[in-house]
Amino acid sequence: MKNVIKFLLFILYSTIIFFLPNNKLMLLFIIFNLFIMFFYKIPFKKVITKSTQVLPFIVFTFLINYILDNLSNALWIGIKLFIVCNITIIYSEITSILGIAETIKIICSPLKILKVNTDEIKVMVCISLSMIPILKKELYEVKEACIAKNIVFNVKNMKIILSKFFITLITRVNEIEESLIAKGYSNE
Repeated sequence: MKNVIKFLLFILYSTIIFFLPNNKLMLLFIIFNLFIMFFYKIPFKKVITKSTQVLPFIVFTFLINYILDNLSNALWIGIKLFIVCNITIIYSEITSILGIAETIKIICSPLKILKVNTDEIKVMVCISLSMIPILKKELYEVKEACIAKNIVFNVKNMKIILSKFFITLITRVNEIEESLIAKGYSNE
């Protein structure tokens, strides 16, 4: 139940940030994020490193808002998005994949009325979240293989790159399926 409350507070916190007016109140959210980092003893360097990984997305969003609106609003949207990405990184550090999956299972428990198996939802969430680092690693390996073979990693060569990536991805999915079957999990 603790994880469910933490998840709902995280969703509420993230949503409130975008509905608040553009003012210096955002500084309080930044201070709150820092307080949570220190409270849970999350290394500051780790959060900064992960924040820089989402920075291109934030800059892209800023630029789109700058083109469609004005500099002031684009800047505030960028700041709000940075704060939300930051709290998301903190949340992912203080909650395990199994904890997130269990939380989703509990939140989806009213679906049992419609005969939805929430245990299957939990397994799917676990597999999905566990696959993200694997996919990142596989994409990096495909990129390194392309560099070794003097294939330029660009849009023109995406057919070659993505075909190798998806072959590896399908192999991984088959391994997971075989593992689940071997452990006695079945969707019947």
